[in-house]
Amino acid sequence: MYYNGEIKAVLFDLDDTLVNSKKAEYDAICELKKMYSEFDKVKDDEFAQIWNNITLEIYEEYHKGKISFEKSRMKRMQGLFGNYLINISEAEAKNKFRDYQKIYEANWNLFNDTEEVLKNLKSKYKLVIISNGNGKQQRRKIEHTGLNKYFSNIVISSEVGCSKPEKEIFDIACQMVDSEPKNCVMIGDKYKVDIEGSLNAGMQGIWVNRKKENSSYEYQIKELKELKKYL
Repeated sequence: MYYNGEIKAVLFDLDDTLVNSKKAEYDAICELKKMYSEFDKVKDDEFAQIWNNITLEIYEEYHKGKISFEKSRMKRMQGLFGNYLINISEAEAKNKFRDYQKIYEANWNLFNDTEEVLKNLKSKYKLVIISNGNGKQQRRKIEHTGLNKYFSNIVISSEVGCSKPEKEIFDIACQMVDSEPKNCVMIGDKYKVDIEGSLNAGMQGIWVNRKKENSSYEYQIKELKELKKYL
């Protein structure tokens, strides 16, 4: 390990670290687009990018507690259709999101190397999932993808009242596995949320830099299977 101390617990982010959520979102929103003739001339990449931009904006409101999870879903769908000058009611938005959600959930899949890595780590360390999101959805995702075989310790922001990068949520994870922060390492794909957050909490962090962003941060990998360099 790159740290001169004993690692007892490994914390993992869920979305786009263990589960290929971005691909699931892309596939689902493109499939939804096909259901509406109004979007026949709209390219998949454009439609998906609009959806992604709206999602990021509204998730900020949700994570700050300004709107409920259900409200955030309706606002996302209204924003998407509104971008193409199509006004839909909250009831219509709810129904359309329900269609999207079914497709999205059907596309939940792990990255190709996720299970191999977890099998190797499970015998050596306590494993924890620490995720920002809605508890009901995230737990369903964990079960659907079979991650519950590897994780009995799960910390989800909506269930504990704080979220990454706040120190409190990392402290909760440490307490759950009875480990000091210095003996824990966080694995995640979002530098500011996962890595800076864990470092500020006194942990170590390994950044899963799948997007190959420019950074001088020393401890980064492009795929989970590269973790063997450090763990």
